[in-house]
Amino acid sequence: MLFSRIALISVLVCVTATADEAIDEITERSQGVINEADSHAGDVLDSAQKGDRTSIEGDWLTATPQTEKSPKSSSNSTAQQRAWTEIISETEKAAEGVGQGPPRPPVPENVMYVYISLSMPEETIRALFLQALANKELRSVVFVLRGWKPPGPNRLVARLNKLFPDAEKLRDLPNVQIDPTLFSKQAVDSVPTFSTKDESGRWGTVVGSTSIEDAVKRIESNKYDGQVIGPTFDIEEPDILALIKERMANVDWNSHVDRVREKVLTKTTTGSKLPVAVVDDSYLVDLTIVNNRDLRGSQGEVFAPAGVSVNPFDYMTTHRRFVFFDANDPKQLEQAVQWREKHAYTTMITTVPMSSEHLRKEVIGMLKQPVHEINRLIIKRFNLTAVPAIAYQEGRMLRVDVVAPGDSLRAQTKGEGQ
Repeated sequence: MLFSRIALISVLVCVTATADEAIDEITERSQGVINEADSHAGDVLDSAQKGDRTSIEGDWLTATPQTEKSPKSSSNSTAQQRAWTEIISETEKAAEGVGQGPPRPPVPENVMYVYISLSMPEETIRALFLQALANKELRSVVFVLRGWKPPGPNRLVARLNKLFPDAEKLRDLPNVQIDPTLFSKQAVDSVPTFSTKDESGRWGTVVGSTSIEDAVKRIESNKYDGQVIGPTFDIEEPDILALIKERMANVDWNSHVDRVREKVLTKTTTGSKLPVAVVDDSYLVDLTIVNNRDLRGSQGEVFAPAGVSVNPFDYMTTHRRFVFFDANDPKQLEQAVQWREKHAYTTMITTVPMSSEHLRKEVIGMLKQPVHEINRLIIKRFNLTAVPAIAYQEGRMLRVDVVAPGDSLRAQTKGEGQ
């Protein structure tokens, strides 16, 4: 059993390149989070849209019976907003993870951290290793290194193995970790440094060459906290975390974030852009469908078996209007605002995603309600051919009124008797 088989629990990066190249790789991976979000935006948007049927379509497409007594509440987020939130969430998680390394097991209460460096004499390191293995009554001893020198961690492991040429004959090996965060948290700037809790539970430290057992006794006596009691050595391994932070500080993340944000907001998720109406039109649509499954009531009773033709308006009445328009077109937006002011219960659905975050906020402010996105299923079921259009129940049928934008007088008279 060799040190190469020890789990170096807190290794930040495991590459065989130089330390400088390792830092470059970490920075590139962090930048890659944004790049991956950029290329992944389309997939996230598509999946978000597919999962948003109920908030936009509701009973119109599923034919589930439900009498609308009051306006339904709707989500304040569109598929684009949810996609952006998901991408930012992934980016933040990745950023939080930089420098933390793999998760570590809980620290036992009686742990003794022994901070070392390979700048120390080999005899000193070997003696500390043997003390940790020989005295089972000592506290749980963890030896901590800050990092490794070029050309990589493999050389560090080889040097540790050299300290124990007969390691294969040992049943146990010292617990060695690489964790620059501990060096930083406990302000360790020279080695060896011993750190453990005293009887009151307070962390204490002893700096300088001594035995592990002596360090424990000194800390428990509360007389030598932080004092140098023996020879010390500089830390030869670089602080990888400091190098990472230095490189990351030079990255212009705002430009990457703005680019991804703009792509999320402008990417067309519908796949269909309806033409602008050139003449007014009004027509009826039959929403009758053939069930592909049993439709059940609130108590679980089957009211429409599979294979039977069903018209949802035989089981429900709605006063809601569905407004379809291109939110990027000022004239269509003006028509949507007119419909919004005229009718109490409206659902706003844009055929094309809004071109910017600023426009999205402006449109939602004008309409005073969320704006959803259209999809092919809605276009097919409502038999939409042009926009702006408003759809509403008329008896057992769906009435769709289409208004050619620009004629405000006609726009205001449309749907007066509805």
